[in-house]
Amino acid sequence: MRRGGFVDQDAAETALRRFLEGEAGGFNADPNQTVAEYLHSWLAAKALVLKPTTMARYRDYVHNDLVPAFGTLKLEELGHRHIAAFVTGELAAGRGKTTLYRCLATLSSALGDAVRQHRLAHNPASPPALHRPPSPERRIWTADEAVHFLQYCHQADPEMADLFEFLIGTGMRKGEALGLHWDDVHLAERVLYVRSRSPRSTTTTSSSPRPRPGPAGTG
Repeated sequence: MRRGGFVDQDAAETALRRFLEGEAGGFNADPNQTVAEYLHSWLAAKALVLKPTTMARYRDYVHNDLVPAFGTLKLEELGHRHIAAFVTGELAAGRGKTTLYRCLATLSSALGDAVRQHRLAHNPASPPALHRPPSPERRIWTADEAVHFLQYCHQADPEMADLFEFLIGTGMRKGEALGLHWDDVHLAERVLYVRSRSPRSTTTTSSSPRPRPGPAGTG
């Protein structure tokens, strides 16, 4: 623990108690630990349990947004007012609400772990300073729009066009299509079975096979 003064004996005893709890729990409970130091150690711990795609997103938000904004503050000094000011500044600079919400969700997740470790008494990022933006309504293509898209794809990239036509014709997800094996495809019956999803997809593995009718042009 680095040297630092305390306002009174109670504050010193609280800091000592948290430090000893951290030592016993295997995490850093230094009251002088900065937000940047905590977030970097949090990322290192999360890398052991999260998917690479999730980790890449977390690293981007930590390195590009959270550390520049809050990194020099002591972890225990970070308050809701700092986060609210960050949100106000980002919105004024034209930052998208959805991206900003995801950035704040990363911070809240990190601080939530600090609360669970008794490193912080409460999570200053909860409740969030920015509410989840409403999801945009998805518009489904008409048959004519799908045909126009496929005609263009067959000219620009025939191999990808075959995949797109397969997805549109069956309604399968990308991960399901990439996870198919020839044993799952029965051309004579015009049926295929969705047994698993590609490990490169962000979706999870299917627990049981689901039959799908083949595209209308299959034969």
